[in-house]
Amino acid sequence: MNQNLISKQPLGHHAPNIGEMLFENCNQYGKLKAFGEREQGNYRFRTWREFGNHICDFSAFLQKSGVQQGQKVAFITSNNYSRLVAEMAVMSCGCISIPIFVAYSDDFLTQLLEFSPVDLLVIENQEKLCGLPPHVIPPMTILLEKGGASIGKTSKTDIKYMAEILSPQADVPFAAKQFRSIHPDVSSNDLAMIMFTSGTTSFPKGVQLTHGNILSQQKALQQLWKTKPGRRFLCYLPWHHSFGGLFERFFALYSGGCLAVDDSRGKFLDKLFENFADIKPHIYFSVPKVYQDIVTKTLIDKKADEMFFHKELEFVFTAAAPLTSTISNIFKAKNVPVVEGWGLTETSPCCTLTPLSLERQPGVVGFPIPGVAIKLGEEDEILVKGPNVMGGYYNNPEATAKVFTKDGWFKTGDIGGITDQGVKIISRKDRMFKLNNGEKVFPSTIEEAAKTQCIYIKNIYVGGKGQVYPHALVFPNQELLQAKEVKNPEMEDCACPKTLPDHAACLAKCIQEINQLNNKRYEHITKAILVDQELMLERGELTPSLKMVPRIIEENFQQQLTCLEGDQLSGLPVDSRVIPIGKE
Repeated sequence: MNQNLISKQPLGHHAPNIGEMLFENCNQYGKLKAFGEREQGNYRFRTWREFGNHICDFSAFLQKSGVQQGQKVAFITSNNYSRLVAEMAVMSCGCISIPIFVAYSDDFLTQLLEFSPVDLLVIENQEKLCGLPPHVIPPMTILLEKGGASIGKTSKTDIKYMAEILSPQADVPFAAKQFRSIHPDVSSNDLAMIMFTSGTTSFPKGVQLTHGNILSQQKALQQLWKTKPGRRFLCYLPWHHSFGGLFERFFALYSGGCLAVDDSRGKFLDKLFENFADIKPHIYFSVPKVYQDIVTKTLIDKKADEMFFHKELEFVFTAAAPLTSTISNIFKAKNVPVVEGWGLTETSPCCTLTPLSLERQPGVVGFPIPGVAIKLGEEDEILVKGPNVMGGYYNNPEATAKVFTKDGWFKTGDIGGITDQGVKIISRKDRMFKLNNGEKVFPSTIEEAAKTQCIYIKNIYVGGKGQVYPHALVFPNQELLQAKEVKNPEMEDCACPKTLPDHAACLAKCIQEINQLNNKRYEHITKAILVDQELMLERGELTPSLKMVPRIIEENFQQQLTCLEGDQLSGLPVDSRVIPIGKE
């Protein structure tokens, strides 16, 4: 239980702050591509020197406007070049970035800005600004887009436009002296960002991250992967979230890569594949749900298969939830390594990585990165120490006290174990429930077993608190159900259902097989419902990183769950049908 897992590789030196890291890269990689995004249909690329000069432009604007070191700046925008410039300049000047998901409702944005008042607001457009009440809008606002509805007389904010701040002719030699002179001496211990958690179980908490937290992680990744400058990345992961905003974005910047925005947002597959064909990323970061969608398309579309598995693709990275072996085996067959990481927003976010190898062990997330130590605490909760761990939550000392042990270990809330292959994740502690006989059930384990067994399952929710056995809601992979032909050698024994009734019958057999493989009889699923819907981010059923939000699923599908718990399966909604598993 007290076994510590520590990286054998020392962390080594890294830049003291984000501004210094950017200065070094702009100096070193000047004419290399740093960023790309679509403009009028085609990708436009920005060089490192242009990026650095634009950071200087925005930093000079902040200085002229009287924005002081330590003040807070909120970003309510999508991923784009102007936002990247502004956010890097803000942190380089010693100010604190507060990235917020642009698709949140106006009411929820208001709550977050009330909780964490800001001194400057960078927002997508006037339409988005109009949805906010005057009392949360700071004295100055920067709009990334011109035009739109007037904000009216109720707001007294001074509006500036990004196009007026950045020089149109910035792809000239990097202004190194100006960059150095305009940016203050920021300490590694100074706050760089307050990043809100996903809020799957409660109101989001503001994670306070320093320059040292962020850069220590990037130094560790560079030591492990030794990525060469100029590598291309295709990015849809939102920057308000730790996976996209901390892990992917900063790794591309730290390693001297080119970060290209994927305007598919991980939702519109045709656009994603079009962007993939144009950029041909060397390294790709995504979450299991999107990998599932990608693999589905490659199985039914030969052209899509060729687009994605191009010759320059070095490896793909997955996190946020386990990637089933059904999906990872397809990458293995294509000779593309899948690297899996584990961590939380509070750990900047990565704590462990699996090796760059074609072989994967389900549920195992690898060994600690350099500088990080891991051990098991009470009830096998995973504890972490390292330079990547946050100092605490913003304006929430009670929550901060709860997540640290007396000797300074961070309590992750994940239940797991330490194996010869590294750390193994079992479940989130808060998802565990007890049956009526007192047995503990970790639903994540059952859910992953089901998705591994059947590629036709897109999502599955397992519940059953206080019941005799667990039960499940299954959400089908509509694309596979509707496909004319599915080419996958691993599916030779699959019935390949084409209709919902066929899928329900097929799932009954799959669930019976899962139950037979599980020697814990109390974990056997005895009742399940197939729901002809897809879980949606817009309804709050998925987080921005596309993980399930159990409490919202329980609310939105209460009628189905009530039928399962009361064994009244005749009163189901028309979009739901019983999966005939049979009695234990």
